Amino acid sequence: MTTASPSSNAGGKATHITEGVKFKGQITGRAAIIIDGELEGRLDVQSSVTIGPNGKVDGDIVAQSVAVGGKVLGNVKATETFELQASGRIEGDVTAPRVIIAEGAFFKGNVEMTGGQ
Repeated sequence: MTTASPSSNAGGKATHITEGVKFKGQITGRAAIIIDGELEGRLDVQSSVTIGPNGKVDGDIVAQSVAVGGKVLGNVKATETFELQASGRIEGDVTAPRVIIAEGAFFKGNVEMTGGQ
């Protein structure tokens, strides 16, 4: 189950996987995604992805920008920005033009900073 809420992305909506919800499968689209629950599968969107402090993603993420406050087990490719917040944890490789890793965050993998636009 997902719900839409206002956001500053294409179309003005975001898909929200709330805490207590576990989704298995692939998610693709243009709208932003907010994950406070669990996703097992690939996430490929043309907007932003935000993983809240209680959120968990087990799979690869491809998006315009990615902010991780929860846990990611998989590779991340961001066309603009990747941000790993202090509460965030990632085990996988990151590719993005801009990479921000907060003090206290956990990162296990490789970083490739690609050329920006």
